Amino acid sequence: MTFRTTIGRTSAALVLGAAALALTGCAQIHQQVGNAWAVTYEVSVDTADASTLRDVAFVGSESRGDAPEKRTLSTASTKPGAGNGDDGATWTHESIVLAEDPASVMATPEDGQTATCRILLDGKRVIAEEQGQPGQPVHCKVTTPKFD
Repeated sequence: MTFRTTIGRTSAALVLGAAALALTGCAQIHQQVGNAWAVTYEVSVDTADASTLRDVAFVGSESRGDAPEKRTLSTASTKPGAGNGDDGATWTHESIVLAEDPASVMATPEDGQTATCRILLDGKRVIAEEQGQPGQPVHCKVTTPKFD
């Protein structure tokens, strides 16, 4: 009896392990060949001078085929004239996000400043935009669209 039970448990463990490996392999293949967007994250503040953003977080991959990760920076600096043509200073980051996957960015401006975040596809098409309250975090979150 013990021998059959051990064989049954071993077989079940092998089947579960193979299934997990197959799913992991499928995800890895999808990261390599799935449709992916070039995503630009922007956070602008309502001052023309460079300023510091705190607790900046965003999701994506640095290059095609990498697994998406949430990255967090304790601080990031904005640059005057680096954004969407307004008079504010902007921090930007380029990332890769698969089609139909989540894209998000969050940051906190300095006290008294108002931040606006945007998520752009291919550096042009705005798919999310939010404006925060003075000194409060701003958060943009969206699921990227399918490829046409």
